[in-house]
Amino acid sequence: MGDIVLSIVAKLAEYTVGPILHHARYLCCFNNIAGNLPNAKEELELTRNCVKERVEEAIMRTEKIEPAVEKWLKDVEKVLEEVHMLQGRISEVSKSDFRRQFQYFLTKEIARKIEKMAQLNHNSKFDPFSKIAELPGMKYYSSKDFVRFKSRESTYENLLEALKDKSACTIGLVGLGGSGKTTLAKEVGKKAEELKLFEKVVMATVSQTPNITSIQMQIADKLGLKFEEKTEEGRAQRLSERLRTGTTLLILDDVWEKLEFEAIGIPYNENNKGCGVILTTRSREVCISMQCQTIIELNLLAGNEAWDLFKLNANITDESPYALKGVATKIVDECKGLAIAIVTVGSTLKGKTVKEWELALSRLKDSEPLDIPKGLRSPYACLELSYDNLTNELAKSLFLLCSIFPEDHEIDLEDLFRFGKGMGLPGTFGTMEKARREMQIAVGILIDSYLLLQASKKERVKMHDMVRDVALWIAAKTGQAILASTGMDQLMDETIKDKRAISLWDLKNGQLLHDDQLNCPSLEILLFHSPQVAFEVSNACFERLKMIKILAFLTSSYTWRSWRIYGTLSLPQSMQSLQNLHTLCLRGYILGDISILESLQALEVLDLRCSSFIELPNGIASLKKLKLLDLFHCLIRKKNAYEVIGRCLQLNELYLHILPYGNQEFPHKVSFSRLERYVLIYKTYPRTDRLEEHRPTRALCTRGFNASVQSFISLPIKDFFQKAEYLHLEHLEGGYKNVIPSMDPQGMNHLIFLFLEYCPEIKCVFDGTTMQTEDAFSSLVILSLSQLHNLEEVFNDPSSRCSLKCLEELTIKSCRQLYNISFPKNSKLCHLKFLTIYKCPMLTCIFKPSIVQTLELLEEVEISGCSELKQIIEEVEEGSVDYVSSQSHTSLMLPKLRILTIDGCDGLEYIFPMCYAQGLASLEILEIEECNELKYVFGSEKEHDLTVYQHQTHRQTKVDINLLYLECSQLEKVFAFEHEAGDDGQEGTDKDGEQRKFFLDTTDGGLVLNLLTHLKRRRNGMEWRMQL
Repeated sequence: MGDIVLSIVAKLAEYTVGPILHHARYLCCFNNIAGNLPNAKEELELTRNCVKERVEEAIMRTEKIEPAVEKWLKDVEKVLEEVHMLQGRISEVSKSDFRRQFQYFLTKEIARKIEKMAQLNHNSKFDPFSKIAELPGMKYYSSKDFVRFKSRESTYENLLEALKDKSACTIGLVGLGGSGKTTLAKEVGKKAEELKLFEKVVMATVSQTPNITSIQMQIADKLGLKFEEKTEEGRAQRLSERLRTGTTLLILDDVWEKLEFEAIGIPYNENNKGCGVILTTRSREVCISMQCQTIIELNLLAGNEAWDLFKLNANITDESPYALKGVATKIVDECKGLAIAIVTVGSTLKGKTVKEWELALSRLKDSEPLDIPKGLRSPYACLELSYDNLTNELAKSLFLLCSIFPEDHEIDLEDLFRFGKGMGLPGTFGTMEKARREMQIAVGILIDSYLLLQASKKERVKMHDMVRDVALWIAAKTGQAILASTGMDQLMDETIKDKRAISLWDLKNGQLLHDDQLNCPSLEILLFHSPQVAFEVSNACFERLKMIKILAFLTSSYTWRSWRIYGTLSLPQSMQSLQNLHTLCLRGYILGDISILESLQALEVLDLRCSSFIELPNGIASLKKLKLLDLFHCLIRKKNAYEVIGRCLQLNELYLHILPYGNQEFPHKVSFSRLERYVLIYKTYPRTDRLEEHRPTRALCTRGFNASVQSFISLPIKDFFQKAEYLHLEHLEGGYKNVIPSMDPQGMNHLIFLFLEYCPEIKCVFDGTTMQTEDAFSSLVILSLSQLHNLEEVFNDPSSRCSLKCLEELTIKSCRQLYNISFPKNSKLCHLKFLTIYKCPMLTCIFKPSIVQTLELLEEVEISGCSELKQIIEEVEEGSVDYVSSQSHTSLMLPKLRILTIDGCDGLEYIFPMCYAQGLASLEILEIEECNELKYVFGSEKEHDLTVYQHQTHRQTKVDINLLYLECSQLEKVFAFEHEAGDDGQEGTDKDGEQRKFFLDTTDGGLVLNLLTHLKRRRNGMEWRMQL
């Protein structure tokens, strides 16, 4: 019985005493529990900051943040705001008459907040955290080329209706080449995406010779699908599984023959689910063979529409002569409404006389029928007219030469030049530089006539596929027949014997050149291309090619980016019979012994780029006609190359980067009096992406150059330094305290790009105190200085001889003794766009006010790790030559500045003088971090003194800045943040939708600054805008 009583008493104690004690601690332990609140808050803030850093890093990688992460951040901001308010209540509780009662409830709330923060800390591990953001899809494509002619409206609507009818899973859009099928298909795809007819809309280019891997990769890229499979069949199965998930519209552009969907991985639409297809083609037969449920024809432009398009391209206006407009309407009729013909012919005849227009009309009418598919005669005649109207013979020859490249190929102008030079085309005789100028003019003519198109990079062009067809057709009928294809099967065809050019692209591994191949006595161009092919060429193969002028084995198009060497290529002895060979390109191969090249006496261009071989033959120096030698990124086993090259005094162009030569120096006493272009790289590995981007005509990149400054001026090698457009020097030795005048007392006015790294003796880049020339660095565009540990100033130019009028980009990194950039006082930095200064701890200021007035195009400024920096714009006394009145030209100061980043500048107290704010109309991003002494963004301490403002009679000025992003670790300190209920504040919205207003007080500075657009900055869980 006693045990039962004890058990009952224990249970009563458990249910009564325990809770009583638990609640009693809220009365007795207020200070202990409240004291834990700041620690819990600080721990959560640290965790939040880490998560935010991960978010920023993910966003920079174009990744999308998981919703769980975004929700966690919102929850954290809400809790932190509540804790902030709770801390205010804690400080007030001691003043209350009901202190004990308030403490109880407050302690209870504090405990709940501590528990909530602990829970949030615990839940801060996210997996996954983010994912790759989707590509923009059809929104990527511009609509600028789409003219909504009335005749196109019905086709556009029919395509959309066919897409809405799920029973039509494959739709064919058929029409003549150049009629606008691709442009229309893009617009329909964009509309289908907008209307959400499909979850995904993907476009892929097929081309005349379908490449299954390329098609698969194009589709996969836009679906965000990564292939692990190595075979085409494996990728096809993976792609098919993906396309069966959800609904996808595929637009297959430029289809020339039946495609096997199964080989690509495109599933047939079963039960009206999954994948829909639009294909564009020039052939109705393709649509029928691919079982299109709906075939829609894109008609040619109607008369009025064709006339409007022609007027636009031929520049015909109401003021044009009546006779010319009469002929023009007849020419438009002959174009038969084909858009590409209208545009090309109109552009060709623009600015010509009436007689030339009449002759053009006559030739259009008299064109003979061609043995080509029905409907293509007139377009061919139109494009042939454009060709015939070229008055530049070199342009005509280059037009035909471009057709040796495959469809959709971006033709590098350097390849075009080297092949054109080898053919001895009109205008390519004389020096290489003269030939280049002639070719540039000819290419410009072709682009202006729409016979060539500008590609994605400025040094490349493209041919519309129909224009290329016409070029091949013209070449065939003028006795210059060209075979441009893939695979070697056609080499056994009897028809190749009359070919003047053969170019075979993307060959598979294992192809051989047998004795019975290449029976082409009139062949002048032979080109083989494959990224990974190993060729075995028979000795008899070249014996029948006595007329050949260009021979090329390529693993890559021309590029400055290095690539791996894959295949072997042995050169047979019969090569010595190629005595008409002018251009030889053996690019990217293991060649072994190349001594046979000594016998090629007609050789003008020798391109061994990215190849490896045993040694450079001594006889190369005896090839009197050799004008261009390309040994970029070559692997040469024996170290005789520099000696041989030093004797090649006949060269006009030299491209040299030999990999294994280690510390071997290029001879200092070699002189190339005829050299016009060069890229010389030794003992260093420069960033080849810079060379690829800028394509300098004369470049020198060297490491450890050690000829003494006293002897330099007498060395022949000085010409490479003084004439360079691109100069990259590392570890320069020999007593060079400057670049100018030590290397060129005439001012290096050819130099466009200058990179200096790890040159310990350099004290200034330009020293004008000992110069006589009146101009220096007049062409300099990019200046980069890195790890120059004794650099004290960049320009020592009291006479202001260094104009820097072309400078666009200035980068200075890790120059620990630099105390002043010292821009020449009369510099006009009107083209400077990008300024980066990093880890220059002795630097005290950057610009003088007079220099800032010239910074009309400055867009981005990044300054970090400059601990002694006091002023970005130097303070000068009124009356000084560098003084700029706050009332003069303020609207022009830094008008293009978009991004300003300042980090780790502890000595900086303010960023801009007050008057400069009016010029910051373009400022979008302002980031300020770790600037512990920063007090103001605008205005110095002196300017914030009331008496100074009264003396200067500043009026309050309102300035609008479209700031998109603000980051400032001293935000409250710098911007004097405080709440304000007045109308001057800008509205902010908290997470609950409550409208609040804030005011950033700088009225003592006499300036009110609006930050207009949404600021990507949060404070206490609230997004806000503000006024300065």
